[in-house]
Amino acid sequence: MNTPVLIMDRSKVLSNYRDMKSSFPDFHVAYAMKSNSDDSILSILLKEGSDIETASIAEIRHLIEIGVSPEKIIFSNPVKPESAIRDAVEAGIRVMTFDSLAEARKFIPYKDFIKPVFRIDVPNDGSLWVLSGKFGSPKRVWPTIFQFMEENDIPLAGITFHVGSQCEQAATWGKALERVGECALLAKSYGLKPEILNIGGGFPIFLGREIPAIKDIAEVVYASIEDLRREGIVFEKFYAEPGRFISGPAGTLCTRIIGIADRDIKGQSEKWVFLDTGVFSGLMETIDGITYPLYSSGTGEPEKVMLCGPSCDGADKMFRVVLPSPKVGDIIYMSGTGAYTMSYSSNFNGIEPPSVSFVDATGNAPENFILN
Repeated sequence: MNTPVLIMDRSKVLSNYRDMKSSFPDFHVAYAMKSNSDDSILSILLKEGSDIETASIAEIRHLIEIGVSPEKIIFSNPVKPESAIRDAVEAGIRVMTFDSLAEARKFIPYKDFIKPVFRIDVPNDGSLWVLSGKFGSPKRVWPTIFQFMEENDIPLAGITFHVGSQCEQAATWGKALERVGECALLAKSYGLKPEILNIGGGFPIFLGREIPAIKDIAEVVYASIEDLRREGIVFEKFYAEPGRFISGPAGTLCTRIIGIADRDIKGQSEKWVFLDTGVFSGLMETIDGITYPLYSSGTGEPEKVMLCGPSCDGADKMFRVVLPSPKVGDIIYMSGTGAYTMSYSSNFNGIEPPSVSFVDATGNAPENFILN
Protein backbone atom coordinates (compact mmCIF):
# COMPACT_ATOMS: atom_id res chain seq x y z
CA MET A 1 0.00 0.00 0.00
CA ASN A 2 1.22 3.47 -0.90
CA THR A 3 0.86 5.81 2.05
CA PRO A 4 -0.39 8.18 3.18
CA VAL A 5 -3.85 7.58 1.76
CA LEU A 6 -7.31 8.52 2.96
CA ILE A 7 -9.81 5.80 2.12
CA MET A 8 -13.35 7.20 1.84
CA ASP A 9 -16.38 4.93 1.93
CA ARG A 10 -19.10 6.34 -0.34
CA SER A 11 -21.75 4.07 1.13
CA LYS A 12 -20.97 5.37 4.62
CA VAL A 13 -21.33 8.97 3.45
CA LEU A 14 -24.77 8.08 2.13
CA SER A 15 -25.89 6.20 5.25
CA ASN A 16 -24.70 9.02 7.52
CA TYR A 17 -26.73 11.56 5.54
CA ARG A 18 -29.79 9.35 5.69
CA ASP A 19 -29.37 8.91 9.45
CA MET A 20 -29.29 12.68 9.86
CA LYS A 21 -32.30 13.19 7.62
CA SER A 22 -34.36 10.50 9.34
CA SER A 23 -33.54 11.98 12.76
CA PHE A 24 -34.40 15.52 11.61
CA PRO A 25 -37.16 14.98 9.03
CA ASP A 26 -38.41 18.57 9.20
CA PHE A 27 -34.96 20.06 8.60
CA HIS A 28 -33.05 21.07 5.50
CA VAL A 29 -29.79 19.18 5.93
CA ALA A 30 -27.07 21.52 4.63
CA TYR A 31 -23.78 19.64 4.41
CA ALA A 32 -20.84 21.73 5.67
CA MET A 33 -18.58 21.30 2.67
CA LYS A 34 -15.57 22.68 4.52
CA SER A 35 -15.30 19.33 6.31
CA ASN A 36 -14.55 17.53 3.03
CA SER A 37 -15.35 19.22 -0.27
CA ASP A 38 -14.48 16.36 -2.63
CA ASP A 39 -16.85 16.35 -5.60
CA SER A 40 -17.54 12.65 -5.08
CA ILE A 41 -19.05 13.44 -1.69
CA LEU A 42 -20.97 16.45 -2.98
CA SER A 43 -22.39 14.36 -5.81
CA ILE A 44 -23.72 11.70 -3.42
CA LEU A 45 -25.37 14.26 -1.17
CA LEU A 46 -26.82 16.43 -3.92
CA LYS A 47 -28.50 13.38 -5.44
CA GLU A 48 -30.12 12.79 -2.04
CA GLY A 49 -31.45 16.34 -2.00
CA SER A 50 -28.97 17.84 0.45
CA ASP A 51 -28.48 21.57 0.75
CA ILE A 52 -24.90 22.80 1.08
CA GLU A 53 -23.44 25.10 3.74
CA THR A 54 -20.57 27.29 2.56
CA ALA A 55 -18.08 29.59 4.26
CA SER A 56 -16.50 31.43 1.32
CA ILE A 57 -17.29 32.84 -2.10
CA ALA A 58 -14.81 30.35 -3.56
CA GLU A 59 -16.92 27.45 -2.27
CA ILE A 60 -20.04 29.10 -3.67
CA ARG A 61 -18.43 29.58 -7.08
CA HIS A 62 -17.41 25.94 -7.19
CA LEU A 63 -20.94 24.78 -6.39
CA ILE A 64 -22.43 27.02 -9.06
CA GLU A 65 -19.87 25.72 -11.57
CA ILE A 66 -20.92 22.12 -10.95
CA GLY A 67 -24.56 23.00 -11.39
CA VAL A 68 -25.88 23.41 -7.84
CA SER A 69 -28.95 25.64 -7.62
CA PRO A 70 -28.37 28.82 -5.55
CA GLU A 71 -31.51 27.94 -3.60
CA LYS A 72 -29.64 24.92 -2.19
CA ILE A 73 -26.72 27.01 -0.93
CA ILE A 74 -26.44 28.94 2.33
CA PHE A 75 -23.57 31.31 3.18
CA SER A 76 -22.87 30.72 6.87
CA ASN A 77 -19.62 32.53 7.55
CA PRO A 78 -20.61 35.29 10.03
CA VAL A 79 -17.86 37.64 8.77
CA LYS A 80 -17.45 38.15 5.03
CA PRO A 81 -15.72 40.64 2.73
CA GLU A 82 -18.22 43.06 1.21
CA SER A 83 -17.19 41.79 -2.22
CA ALA A 84 -18.16 38.26 -1.19
CA ILE A 85 -21.65 39.43 -0.19
CA ARG A 86 -22.03 41.24 -3.52
CA ASP A 87 -20.82 38.26 -5.53
CA ALA A 88 -23.01 35.86 -3.57
CA VAL A 89 -26.09 38.00 -4.20
CA GLU A 90 -25.25 38.16 -7.89
CA ALA A 91 -24.96 34.35 -7.87
CA GLY A 92 -28.45 34.08 -6.41
CA ILE A 93 -27.53 33.24 -2.81
CA ARG A 94 -30.10 34.57 -0.35
CA VAL A 95 -29.55 32.99 3.11
CA MET A 96 -26.51 34.58 4.82
CA THR A 97 -25.30 34.54 8.42
CA PHE A 98 -24.03 37.51 10.44
CA ASP A 99 -23.20 38.08 14.11
CA SER A 100 -22.19 41.73 14.53
CA LEU A 101 -23.31 45.29 13.87
CA ALA A 102 -20.43 45.81 11.42
CA GLU A 103 -21.63 42.84 9.38
CA ALA A 104 -25.23 44.04 9.43
CA ARG A 105 -24.07 47.36 7.96
CA LYS A 106 -22.74 45.48 4.92
CA PHE A 107 -26.24 44.22 4.18
CA ILE A 108 -27.79 47.66 3.57
CA PRO A 109 -27.24 47.69 -0.25
CA TYR A 110 -28.66 44.15 -0.52
CA LYS A 111 -31.47 44.22 2.04
CA ASP A 112 -34.12 43.62 -0.61
CA PHE A 113 -32.39 40.46 -1.84
CA ILE A 114 -30.99 38.58 1.15
CA LYS A 115 -32.28 36.65 4.14
CA PRO A 116 -29.96 37.52 7.05
CA VAL A 117 -29.70 34.88 9.79
CA PHE A 118 -28.33 36.08 13.14
CA ARG A 119 -25.73 33.87 14.83
CA ILE A 120 -25.79 34.08 18.61
CA ASP A 121 -23.32 33.01 21.25
CA VAL A 122 -24.41 29.82 23.05
CA PRO A 123 -22.82 27.43 25.56
CA ASN A 124 -20.30 24.99 24.04
CA ASP A 125 -20.41 22.50 26.93
CA GLY A 126 -18.99 19.13 25.96
CA SER A 127 -17.41 20.27 22.71
CA LEU A 128 -13.87 19.23 21.82
CA TRP A 129 -13.38 22.28 19.61
CA VAL A 130 -15.00 25.33 21.20
CA LEU A 131 -16.23 27.99 18.75
CA SER A 132 -17.77 30.51 21.13
CA GLY A 133 -15.71 33.66 21.54
CA LYS A 134 -14.68 33.99 17.92
CA PHE A 135 -18.22 33.53 16.61
CA GLY A 136 -21.69 34.32 17.94
CA SER A 137 -23.12 37.60 19.15
CA PRO A 138 -23.31 38.00 22.96
CA LYS A 139 -26.66 39.01 24.47
CA ARG A 140 -25.48 42.46 25.54
CA VAL A 141 -25.20 43.67 21.93
CA TRP A 142 -28.46 42.20 20.60
CA PRO A 143 -30.50 45.37 21.29
CA THR A 144 -28.03 47.57 19.39
CA ILE A 145 -28.06 45.26 16.39
CA PHE A 146 -31.84 44.85 16.34
CA GLN A 147 -32.40 48.59 16.66
CA PHE A 148 -30.08 49.17 13.70
CA MET A 149 -31.92 46.57 11.63
CA GLU A 150 -35.29 48.11 12.50
CA GLU A 151 -34.14 51.64 11.63
CA ASN A 152 -32.64 50.54 8.31
CA ASP A 153 -35.39 48.13 7.24
CA ILE A 154 -33.03 45.16 7.22
CA PRO A 155 -35.05 41.97 7.66
CA LEU A 156 -34.14 39.35 10.25
CA ALA A 157 -34.82 36.07 8.48
CA GLY A 158 -33.70 33.78 11.25
CA ILE A 159 -31.50 32.80 14.18
CA THR A 160 -28.61 30.33 14.22
CA PHE A 161 -25.95 29.02 16.59
CA HIS A 162 -23.16 26.45 16.83
CA VAL A 163 -22.59 24.33 19.94
CA GLY A 164 -18.95 23.72 19.02
CA SER A 165 -17.30 21.01 16.99
CA GLN A 166 -17.68 17.39 18.14
CA CYS A 167 -20.18 18.24 20.90
CA GLU A 168 -20.59 15.17 23.09
CA GLN A 169 -23.46 16.39 25.30
CA ALA A 170 -26.98 16.33 23.84
CA ALA A 171 -28.19 18.73 26.56
CA THR A 172 -26.05 21.50 25.07
CA TRP A 173 -28.50 21.83 22.17
CA GLY A 174 -31.28 22.39 24.69
CA LYS A 175 -29.31 25.16 26.40
CA ALA A 176 -28.64 26.77 23.03
CA LEU A 177 -32.31 26.72 22.08
CA GLU A 178 -33.24 28.38 25.36
CA ARG A 179 -31.04 31.26 24.31
CA VAL A 180 -32.65 31.23 20.86
CA GLY A 181 -35.97 31.81 22.62
CA GLU A 182 -34.58 34.85 24.44
CA CYS A 183 -33.22 36.22 21.19
CA ALA A 184 -36.45 35.66 19.26
CA LEU A 185 -38.56 37.42 21.88
CA LEU A 186 -36.24 40.41 21.91
CA ALA A 187 -36.20 40.55 18.11
CA LYS A 188 -40.00 40.61 18.02
CA SER A 189 -40.00 43.57 20.37
CA TYR A 190 -38.15 45.49 17.64
CA GLY A 191 -40.66 44.45 15.01
CA LEU A 192 -38.39 41.78 13.54
CA LYS A 193 -39.84 38.42 12.53
CA PRO A 194 -37.31 35.57 12.41
CA GLU A 195 -38.76 32.55 10.58
CA ILE A 196 -35.64 30.41 10.08
CA LEU A 197 -34.03 28.31 12.82
CA ASN A 198 -30.59 26.94 11.99
CA ILE A 199 -29.11 24.64 14.66
CA GLY A 200 -25.68 24.61 13.00
CA GLY A 201 -23.29 21.67 13.25
CA GLY A 202 -21.20 20.01 15.94
CA PHE A 203 -22.90 16.60 15.75
CA PRO A 204 -20.39 14.11 17.17
CA ILE A 205 -18.87 10.94 15.74
CA PHE A 206 -17.22 8.08 17.56
CA LEU A 207 -13.63 9.01 18.44
CA GLY A 208 -13.14 6.58 21.29
CA ARG A 209 -15.35 8.34 23.83
CA GLU A 210 -19.01 7.97 24.72
CA ILE A 211 -21.24 10.14 22.54
CA PRO A 212 -24.99 10.69 22.27
CA ALA A 213 -26.78 9.06 19.34
CA ILE A 214 -28.04 11.44 16.68
CA LYS A 215 -31.62 10.48 17.56
CA ASP A 216 -30.98 11.49 21.18
CA ILE A 217 -29.81 14.92 20.04
CA ALA A 218 -32.86 15.21 17.78
CA GLU A 219 -35.12 14.39 20.73
CA VAL A 220 -33.63 17.28 22.71
CA VAL A 221 -33.93 19.63 19.75
CA TYR A 222 -37.55 18.76 18.97
CA ALA A 223 -38.55 19.00 22.64
CA SER A 224 -36.94 22.44 22.84
CA ILE A 225 -38.69 23.59 19.66
CA GLU A 226 -41.98 22.52 21.19
CA ASP A 227 -41.13 24.51 24.33
CA LEU A 228 -40.53 27.56 22.14
CA ARG A 229 -43.88 27.07 20.42
CA ARG A 230 -45.63 27.08 23.76
CA GLU A 231 -44.02 30.47 24.39
CA GLY A 232 -45.38 31.75 21.07
CA ILE A 233 -42.07 31.45 19.22
CA VAL A 234 -42.74 29.67 15.95
CA PHE A 235 -40.21 29.05 13.19
CA GLU A 236 -41.29 28.12 9.67
CA LYS A 237 -38.07 26.69 8.23
CA PHE A 238 -35.34 24.61 9.83
CA TYR A 239 -31.70 23.95 8.92
CA ALA A 240 -28.92 21.75 10.31
CA GLU A 241 -25.32 21.94 9.10
CA PRO A 242 -23.59 18.58 9.68
CA GLY A 243 -20.06 18.21 8.35
CA ARG A 244 -18.00 15.84 10.46
CA PHE A 245 -21.07 13.69 11.14
CA ILE A 246 -21.41 12.89 7.44
CA SER A 247 -17.85 12.75 6.15
CA GLY A 248 -15.86 11.87 9.29
CA PRO A 249 -16.86 8.23 9.90
CA ALA A 250 -16.53 7.48 6.17
CA GLY A 251 -12.77 8.01 6.22
CA THR A 252 -9.81 5.90 7.33
CA LEU A 253 -6.37 7.48 7.10
CA CYS A 254 -3.60 4.99 6.37
CA THR A 255 -0.15 6.23 7.36
CA ARG A 256 3.22 4.50 7.74
CA ILE A 257 5.90 4.64 10.42
CA ILE A 258 9.01 6.18 8.84
CA GLY A 259 11.16 6.65 11.92
CA ILE A 260 11.50 5.88 15.63
CA ALA A 261 13.57 7.78 18.19
CA ASP A 262 14.10 7.86 21.96
CA ARG A 263 13.63 11.31 23.48
CA ASP A 264 14.02 12.75 26.96
CA ILE A 265 10.81 14.52 27.97
CA LYS A 266 10.80 16.21 31.37
CA GLY A 267 13.57 13.89 32.52
CA GLN A 268 11.81 10.74 31.33
CA SER A 269 12.69 8.55 28.37
CA GLU A 270 9.93 8.35 25.76
CA LYS A 271 9.67 6.68 22.37
CA TRP A 272 8.62 8.97 19.54
CA VAL A 273 7.13 7.44 16.41
CA PHE A 274 7.37 9.45 13.18
CA LEU A 275 4.61 8.97 10.58
CA ASP A 276 4.46 9.98 6.92
CA THR A 277 1.41 12.11 7.78
CA GLY A 278 1.37 14.88 10.35
CA VAL A 279 -0.21 18.08 11.57
CA PHE A 280 0.45 19.92 8.32
CA SER A 281 -0.60 17.07 6.04
CA GLY A 282 -3.91 15.88 7.44
CA LEU A 283 -3.91 15.77 11.23
CA MET A 284 -4.27 19.46 12.08
CA GLU A 285 -7.16 18.83 14.49
CA THR A 286 -4.89 16.91 16.85
CA ILE A 287 -3.25 20.15 17.95
CA ASP A 288 -6.49 21.09 19.73
CA GLY A 289 -6.99 17.77 21.49
CA ILE A 290 -8.80 15.56 18.98
CA THR A 291 -7.47 12.00 18.81
CA TYR A 292 -8.54 9.12 16.58
CA PRO A 293 -9.16 5.43 17.22
CA LEU A 294 -6.38 3.58 15.44
CA TYR A 295 -5.09 0.16 14.50
CA SER A 296 -1.48 -0.87 13.87
CA SER A 297 -0.23 -3.60 11.58
CA GLY A 298 2.59 -4.15 14.05
CA THR A 299 2.91 -6.99 16.54
CA GLY A 300 4.63 -7.44 19.85
CA GLU A 301 4.42 -6.05 23.34
CA PRO A 302 2.43 -2.82 23.76
CA GLU A 303 4.39 0.38 24.28
CA LYS A 304 3.27 3.94 25.00
CA VAL A 305 4.59 6.26 22.30
CA MET A 306 4.24 9.81 21.05
CA LEU A 307 3.04 10.13 17.46
CA CYS A 308 4.53 12.91 15.37
CA GLY A 309 4.66 13.91 11.74
CA PRO A 310 7.33 14.01 9.04
CA SER A 311 7.95 17.76 8.75
CA CYS A 312 10.92 19.59 10.17
CA ASP A 313 8.79 21.61 12.57
CA GLY A 314 8.51 21.27 16.34
CA ALA A 315 4.73 21.79 16.25
CA ASP A 316 4.29 18.66 14.13
CA LYS A 317 3.33 16.29 16.92
CA MET A 318 -0.02 14.63 17.59
CA PHE A 319 -0.90 12.50 20.60
CA ARG A 320 0.30 9.69 22.82
CA VAL A 321 -1.01 6.17 22.28
CA VAL A 322 -0.16 2.58 23.14
CA LEU A 323 1.02 0.60 20.09
CA PRO A 324 2.22 -2.96 19.67
CA SER A 325 6.03 -2.73 19.56
CA PRO A 326 6.41 -0.23 16.70
CA LYS A 327 8.89 -0.63 13.89
CA VAL A 328 9.65 1.29 10.70
CA GLY A 329 7.28 0.19 7.96
CA ASP A 330 4.27 -0.58 10.17
CA ILE A 331 1.00 0.90 8.90
CA ILE A 332 -1.27 2.85 11.21
CA TYR A 333 -4.98 3.04 10.33
CA MET A 334 -6.85 5.98 11.86
CA SER A 335 -10.66 5.87 11.75
CA GLY A 336 -13.01 8.86 11.83
CA THR A 337 -10.64 10.87 9.65
CA GLY A 338 -12.90 11.63 6.69
CA ALA A 339 -13.53 15.18 7.92
CA TYR A 340 -11.03 18.04 7.92
CA THR A 341 -7.97 15.92 7.11
CA MET A 342 -7.88 16.93 3.46
CA SER A 343 -9.37 20.38 4.10
CA TYR A 344 -6.51 21.30 6.42
CA SER A 345 -3.73 19.61 4.43
CA SER A 346 -0.91 21.63 2.89
CA ASN A 347 2.39 20.82 1.19
CA PHE A 348 4.47 22.35 3.99
CA ASN A 349 8.13 21.32 3.63
CA GLY A 350 7.19 19.97 0.19
CA ILE A 351 5.40 17.03 1.81
CA GLU A 352 2.34 16.12 -0.20
CA PRO A 353 -1.09 15.61 1.43
CA PRO A 354 -2.52 12.08 1.50
CA SER A 355 -3.97 10.73 -1.71
CA VAL A 356 -7.69 9.88 -1.63
CA SER A 357 -9.28 6.59 -2.64
CA PHE A 358 -13.06 6.08 -2.75
CA VAL A 359 -14.58 2.67 -2.08
CA ASP A 360 -18.03 1.21 -1.41
CA ALA A 361 -17.51 -1.02 1.58
CA THR A 362 -19.42 0.00 4.68
CA GLY A 363 -18.23 -2.03 7.63
CA ASN A 364 -17.19 -1.81 11.23
CA ALA A 365 -13.69 -1.06 12.45
CA PRO A 366 -11.64 -4.06 13.63
CA GLU A 367 -12.39 -5.01 17.22
CA ASN A 368 -8.80 -4.31 18.16
CA PHE A 369 -8.83 -0.64 17.14
CA ILE A 370 -6.99 1.26 19.85
CA LEU A 371 -9.17 3.81 21.66
CA ASN A 372 -7.35 6.80 23.14
